[in-house]
Amino acid sequence: MLILLLMTDPDLDARLTSSPTQQRALGLFAIAAAASIVLLSLPVVTGLFLGTLLAFSLQHAQERLSARLKPNLAALVLALSSGLATVGGLLLLTYFVVGRGMRVASQVASSFGPEGTWRKTLMRLTDASTHSSFGPIDLVERVRSAANVAASRLTEAVATVADATVGVLLALFFTTMTTFFVLRHWTYLIGRAERMLPLHPMHTRVVLAEFQKVGKEVFVGTILTGVVQGLLAGIGYALGRTPEPVLLAAVTAICSLIPAVGTLFVWVPVGVGLLATGHTAAGSFELIWGALIVVGASDYVVRPRLVRGDGKIPSLITFIALFGGVKVFGLLGLIVGPVIAAVAIAVLRTYDREVCAPLSGDDASSVPSRPSVASLPSQSAAHPLPPARKES
Repeated sequence: MLILLLMTDPDLDARLTSSPTQQRALGLFAIAAAASIVLLSLPVVTGLFLGTLLAFSLQHAQERLSARLKPNLAALVLALSSGLATVGGLLLLTYFVVGRGMRVASQVASSFGPEGTWRKTLMRLTDASTHSSFGPIDLVERVRSAANVAASRLTEAVATVADATVGVLLALFFTTMTTFFVLRHWTYLIGRAERMLPLHPMHTRVVLAEFQKVGKEVFVGTILTGVVQGLLAGIGYALGRTPEPVLLAAVTAICSLIPAVGTLFVWVPVGVGLLATGHTAAGSFELIWGALIVVGASDYVVRPRLVRGDGKIPSLITFIALFGGVKVFGLLGLIVGPVIAAVAIAVLRTYDREVCAPLSGDDASSVPSRPSVASLPSQSAAHPLPPARKES
């Protein structure tokens, strides 16, 4: 997007006549210029991508706020407020997961001492294992060692977080800058893309609209649904009188980013642990609450209301995008993967409708397409679209 804005001078009205050779040479220079900008952007690509998706999510708020404030001021307010909210959320999450987690891990390790509360339970399980085919298993020592390892890992995480602070702040800075930039110039960039890309203007608009729509759906659906699941799980932990409900709620929100299983990594062990220690009512409540409220209500009630999307991607493609995205891009792949997959499907559908269907004699109108041009945002008066490139 930044490339499209930089590569075209909006004040240049003169049209120079160039020979085909000169046009090809100029095209090669344009490709080299675009590649150089992409290369320079790689160190901050995370902030650029997240800022773009955040701007898509704030588009309607930008339109409402622009009715009261100037568009530039409205975009600045939204970008700064979202940046401050992100910083506050990360600080709280770091405190609960790292700070409180260190203390809880130390307490768990001490609870397996001679007078510890968990020692008797594990001793009974150890005695029961002596009659199994696997022989006796020293569960007390194993669990205590695991707790000690967890405490030491969390201590190391403090230093890791401190080292990563500069990188995180840099990513947040570019996220905020990109959010402001996209809120103000998105429709202008659509017009530049229609003129400069070697596609029909309608096809360019459909692909960019798909990128905008799916980017918003994935960002809102992933982030906000994770927050809601953490809050609902925290309520369940508090009602079940589980120790450290706030810490468990924060961990549940983080684990909600994991495809398929997600929050089960937290509330299932909590419920089973309560059952194993004799808290039958509390353990059963946590398992039922997790299945019906944390998973059921969040996935089938909360997520559809937050996303409100009408597009459908095949389930196989969804899982490929999730797991493949994590493999290639790390945790950020949970957002990048589905966006790439959705845009790729939009390109394939457009190609099938415009090229394959006419060649085969099928009715092109029968091929489903999404999204329509009517779903695109209205043009900004501050950045009117340039004339669309005509097809010969």
